[in-house]
Amino acid sequence: MIDRRGLLLGLTGALALPGLSGCAQVRRFFQPEVSRTAIDIHTHFFNGRDVPVVGFLKQTIIRDPHAPVDPDMTTDAFLKLLTSILLVNTPTARAELDELGGRVAPIPRDDLIRRDQQNVADGIAQFAAAAGPRPTGLSTTRRDEDRLLDRIAEEVGTPGLRNSLQTPQAQARTLANRIYDRGAGGLTTGQPRDYLHYSPLIQTIRWAGLLTRSRIDILAELDRLYGGQTGIRIFSPSLVDFGAWLVTEEDVTPIEDQIELVAAIARKHTSSLILPFAPFCPLRAALEREDDPSVDPLRNVKHAVLDLGFLGIKLYPPMGFRPIGNNTDLTWVPRKPRDGPPALDRELEALYAWCVENEVPIKAHANNSIAAGPNTGTFADPAGWQVVLRDPRFKNLQLNLAHFGGFDETGHDDAFTSGSDWEATMAAMVGEFPNVYFDLGYWTDAAEIDNDDRQRVLDRTAALIASTPKMLDRMMYGSDFSMIGRVPSHPAYLSGLHQTFDDLGLTPAQTEAVMGGNAAAYLGLDRRGKQRARLAHVYKTHPIYQDIFED
Repeated sequence: MIDRRGLLLGLTGALALPGLSGCAQVRRFFQPEVSRTAIDIHTHFFNGRDVPVVGFLKQTIIRDPHAPVDPDMTTDAFLKLLTSILLVNTPTARAELDELGGRVAPIPRDDLIRRDQQNVADGIAQFAAAAGPRPTGLSTTRRDEDRLLDRIAEEVGTPGLRNSLQTPQAQARTLANRIYDRGAGGLTTGQPRDYLHYSPLIQTIRWAGLLTRSRIDILAELDRLYGGQTGIRIFSPSLVDFGAWLVTEEDVTPIEDQIELVAAIARKHTSSLILPFAPFCPLRAALEREDDPSVDPLRNVKHAVLDLGFLGIKLYPPMGFRPIGNNTDLTWVPRKPRDGPPALDRELEALYAWCVENEVPIKAHANNSIAAGPNTGTFADPAGWQVVLRDPRFKNLQLNLAHFGGFDETGHDDAFTSGSDWEATMAAMVGEFPNVYFDLGYWTDAAEIDNDDRQRVLDRTAALIASTPKMLDRMMYGSDFSMIGRVPSHPAYLSGLHQTFDDLGLTPAQTEAVMGGNAAAYLGLDRRGKQRARLAHVYKTHPIYQDIFED
């Protein structure tokens, strides 16, 4: 039975109206109390060292076609500022592994925020002084950079700062102080206070500050927002592997190190149970096989799943590949396999066969976004998976189509469209395939009570559920933290989706299934099998595993 928690959370000013550039409108919300078996199936806690930052920002994040974007947020000057922040004091995976063993207690949140603020100040100072290495792939002028700093100063209430006698370092500290300013007091004694400035631009700067943390400290923020004794206690973070698709040459944490670190964090972190997904890139796999036929391109995912407690594999088709039947010339990638697109199909088929044999689920990005190449966002179309699942070899593949499509194809006249109705496709696939699920990660259109598209999205969702009732057996809660941390409303995401479930007329039992039961079935944790056996082997002493799975 799911009811509402009586604890008022203070991070409520996040529900800003779209386009609001100054202080956000403060709204109080109650974080919902959820079942002790609730699962957030879609999260991340990588930091700035784990992605090719410039390519990641320029080719994916800032290209997002789904919402109006502040023009200043698409400039190379803003990308350069974010890059300066994301890399300024950010620990490598090796450094974090060395430090992790000596940790005896979590770092207090106020201390973490002070570090975030200092890293933002250092990044702004480096940006203002044009110090440090110039990021590849970005072209800016001092005029553009000065204009951006003037905009930030004006937005946080210090319009004359840039003409003051303060040194650039002191100006950077002042800007960071104002970016993180929470005002005179909280809404409730002992609860966190709202930030005063909540525009998308300022929130994105704070998001960059968050990603300067150690990964375990980013996880702590996820726990704080949505976890706790009466909140979500099981999170499924996905690692990412974008490097082979992006044109910028940047130093990135090796996948092997990311896997080793996340496995160590999952064992050490006991306030929630962490069930990670390992990344797989078919382009990297094809190139590795080409360079050395004796190398197994599946070695990392096999090690992660069979030995380290990872529960699945994450795929990003919009990077530049279809689930099967690849035939697009890879003109934009830094290096193409000699055999061209068919080489991608060979690696994907090998992955699918191994996943079926070992009962390993796949989580696939299924929203028209995160595109690395020209129009490759459409490669996330869920229809591409129908061919895979109709192949007798892969009929038992467990598949999560992440992000519930995006609701762009049935939107208003100027909505971003791809020529097909992705949500209707998902509903049809749920009806046809017993192992197809979908998650609600980054479903801000539904979670934001003031969102202009909310009623349209709810009406559309209600119609889909009415036509395909099985959807409520396959729908899974997901937040897409930390990516959703760029959105000012993200602290209220869990609360907002619970309101959405109420507005859709879900019963308590249906809501509980969406919040965890369906994900347990998708992950193979509701039955005895290879997944449960591997989970028990790695997590048998973990307190939350014992509480949930050994009762």
